[in-house]
Amino acid sequence: MSRKKKARPDAATSRRAGQEKQQTRSNSHHKHTTQGPGGQRKIADLLSYGQENAIPRRHLEKLTGLDGRTVRLMIERERHEGVPILADNVTGYYLPATEHERAACVRSMRHRAGEIMRTAQAIEQAER
Repeated sequence: MSRKKKARPDAATSRRAGQEKQQTRSNSHHKHTTQGPGGQRKIADLLSYGQENAIPRRHLEKLTGLDGRTVRLMIERERHEGVPILADNVTGYYLPATEHERAACVRSMRHRAGEIMRTAQAIEQAER
């Protein structure tokens, strides 16, 4: 069985798709798609469910008019507020459509954290 990759939606379609999913899911993320302080939009508003609908950071930069660092900081803040924004290095950012997607992202993050810790230890133990 072949799997066709779905076309990336534009921002408006992303919001509609996310809202439709929110209405059908029992654990709604509606509280996460409101505007932030000062009317600032949330990155989660621009994302759709499922890795096949992921949006690259550069596209998020264009949609928001913000630089990459600010977009990453906003994503980090939203994650700390409880919004499950997932990512991978190939496709970009997305909301979890399945528990498998969520678990794969967490596994990847933990692996990267371990690599960073091993690198830090190597630097500490390096000859001076």
